[in-house]
Amino acid sequence: MTRFGGRSALVTGGSSGIGKATAARLATEGARVVINGRTPDRLEAALSELSTTDGYHTQRVPGVSGVVADISRSEEAEALVAQVIERLGRIDIVVNSAGIDGAGVNALELTNEEWQRVLDANLTGPFLVARAAARNMAENGGGVIVNVASLNGLEAEPNFADYNSSKGGLVMLTRSLAVDLVKHNIRVNAVCPGYILTPMTAAYANDPDVGPAIRQAIPMGRFGDPAEVAAAIAFLASDDASYVTGEMLVVDGGRFASQ
Repeated sequence: MTRFGGRSALVTGGSSGIGKATAARLATEGARVVINGRTPDRLEAALSELSTTDGYHTQRVPGVSGVVADISRSEEAEALVAQVIERLGRIDIVVNSAGIDGAGVNALELTNEEWQRVLDANLTGPFLVARAAARNMAENGGGVIVNVASLNGLEAEPNFADYNSSKGGLVMLTRSLAVDLVKHNIRVNAVCPGYILTPMTAAYANDPDVGPAIRQAIPMGRFGDPAEVAAAIAFLASDDASYVTGEMLVVDGGRFASQ
């Protein structure tokens, strides 16, 4: 499939999990992709994995490069987008996948620093990248932005006021950008994953008590795979979703429907 042939994409949080799977999916379907991460070593490891083969099962994904940046910092987000434009000529697709987990404590125990850290990473960062990229998209006739929100943006999980609020804000940011940018032919949507097996959720999945309880609450009985979320993102980023904007696509194995 070459749905993204000739298109340029930026995937934040591309060093692991959903971001890395999405970069692979977009590149496999023809896009030139820049992945972003905050840590040089992790970014380099992801690029190496995306461009190697074991001799039997080809994993080679052409057209992927990387840029280190902390997108929660305005100047770094702006510089990231500028580097991608310089490298690829334009930005057609942005996938805001960068994010961090909450502190996992009751709201009464949540510190100002913990709150701000999560909001900066999960909400301010995506806004900064989307705003900078949308300016380029508007100049070039349009584009697509897909934000990686969460089921926590639609329902509150106890002891995660910081994470819930950041993802709920990202849901509303998605809708707001969709309304503001539609006149520039820019579509903005989000995916809301449930429990997906990534480095951020591995501790939950492997916990002998927590893991089974989570799986029991999911009608499909398992954690999702990052590639399954990447497939949903690819749909939203493609012309197959040309009349879809301002929407939240839940990818959670039926958990939200069963509540």
